[in-house]
Formats: sequence, structure tokens, C-alpha cells
Amino acid sequence: MAYPPYRSDRRPRRRRWLMILLSLTVIIVLMAILVSRQTDERGAVEFFAAAEDASTLHDEASVIFGEVFSSIGVVSRQDLTRRLDAVTSKATEASSLLDIEVPSVVGVPYGTIVTASNSWMDGSIEVDRVIVGIMDGEIVSTAVSELQHALDQMRVGDVAYEQFIDSVASEDDTANFSPIVYVETDPTNPLKYNATNLVLRIQSAYALAPHRDVSVLGMTDPEAVGDRDGIPLVPSSDTIGVTALVNNEGNEDEPSVAITLEIFNADTGESSTLSDVVTDLKAGSSTTVMFPDLDIVKGSLYQVTLAVTINGDILPDNNEWEMKFIWNTES
Repeated sequence: MAYPPYRSDRRPRRRRWLMILLSLTVIIVLMAILVSRQTDERGAVEFFAAAEDASTLHDEASVIFGEVFSSIGVVSRQDLTRRLDAVTSKATEASSLLDIEVPSVVGVPYGTIVTASNSWMDGSIEVDRVIVGIMDGEIVSTAVSELQHALDQMRVGDVAYEQFIDSVASEDDTANFSPIVYVETDPTNPLKYNATNLVLRIQSAYALAPHRDVSVLGMTDPEAVGDRDGIPLVPSSDTIGVTALVNNEGNEDEPSVAITLEIFNADTGESSTLSDVVTDLKAGSSTTVMFPDLDIVKGSLYQVTLAVTINGDILPDNNEWEMKFIWNTES
């Protein structure tokens, strides 16, 4: 009797392979979920750290912003502009900290704080531009509307940040974010952020209008000791020079101040001129300019004249300094 050839049953083996493949798929999916969750958690932690740093900067900037509007008509022009610059600098830095990728789990907090930060940054830049324009007399007829628009941008940031705080209120593992308000209502000063009132205050504050004024003083090196017939006598030395002290008496930073030294020999009638330039002279500051090793002769009577020049100087009377002297021949 013949038997059919023996064939092993492959179905159990197939089932085993299917079970192995299914198990591997489940493991891969679980690992992907775990990695995604860890990535989301790490991204959320990084976001809240950046949000905390940005909020700290905005908190500092909002305090300075309030001081700007309280100090109009009280502080100097340079002090006011430097406070405005500090606000825009901090607000811009804060917005740059939030330029990051975040997971979807923090999409709402991210969207609200970015809206707040960018509104504050854009609004502060606009407030700076408008106030300086009003002080310079470049913005007149549209001053109220432009300032109102800039302040409204700041208020948009205030509202968006309040929404950010509400969105993270249920997050137990986040930092404790304090309220930040740039344009805060002040019951003791209800007109503090009133655009019409602010424009009038800026326009009427004499100290905020641009005043450009430089002055100069000088002295010989070595300095004169005694005199001869009423003419200052500079002691004999190997070399002689003149030092100029250039002062910015105005409330505007001066990018360039031209300075000249004219040397006149009263005995021969000959004269010569030296020149130099002072750059970036801040309002209220001073600097010295040296003119060393002057080509003059001992024993002669000289007159030296220092002069400084800028465009729009409101007080030209203090732009020159002169001195007559004799360079002593005796040591």
C-alpha cells in the first residue's frame, strides 16, 4: 500500500512569524509614542524657560515704560530718549528669545505670549519713533493719532499676555508668571496715557526740544607761568602744544564736531591752521583733543585760537577760545 508523501504543516510557523512581526510593530509604535512624548515634554520645558526669561525682560521694560510717561517735562531730553531706547532694547531681546520651535501641546500658550511680545516690541518701537518725532517738531498734525495707534499696539500686548497667563494657569509644573501691563490705568493720574495730553506735554516742554550747542576751552602744554608785560609766559621746554577741551552743552548727541587750531605769529604776521574731528560726542559729555609739537619759535609773541563747529549751534559765542603768549627762551 502506497502512502502520500509527508509534508510538514507550515501554518503554525506562519502564525509564529506573524506574531513576531505584530509584536515588533507594537514595540516600534510604543517606542515612537514614548520618544514623541519625551520630545514634547522637553520642548515644553524649553518653551516655559524661554517664556520666563522673556517675561522677566518685559516686566523690567514695562516699569521703564511707565517712568517714561511720568517723567515727560521733568527729565532731560537725553534721559528720556535713553529710557525709550532701553524699553525697545529689552522688548526686542525678549521677542528674540521666543523665536523657537515648540510642540503642539503648548501651542496656545506659545501663540498668546508671542502675540503679546511682538505687539509690545512693535508698539515700543513706534512709541519711540513718534515721541522723538514730536520732540523734533517733525510730527505735528498727526501726532495725536500716531501716538494713539502706538499705545493701542501696547494695549494689544497687555491683553494677549493676560490670555497667556490664563492658558498656563492649570499647568502645575510651569513657572509662576506675574501679570505684566505696559499701559496701566493709574487712578491718581488718569491722563497719563492720554494721547492728546501727552502730545501737549511733549510740545510744551522746552527741555525736550532739540538744543545743539558745543563749546571749547584750551590751555598750553606746558601751562603759562607768570607773564611778561602782561602777556602770559610759557616756560621753556623741548616741545609746546595746545590741549582743547570740547564740551557738548546741548541735549543732542553730536556725531561729528570739527575743531581747528589757528596759530598766529604776531611778530612776523605768519599763520598756520591745524584741524581735527571729534566723533560721537554724547550730550552733556566732554573730550580732549591734543595738538602737540607745534612748529613755533621761542621768544615770539603768538596768538592761538581754538574753534569748534557743528550745524545748528544755538550759542555760537562759546565756540571759540583764544590766548596770547610768549614761549620763554630761558629754561
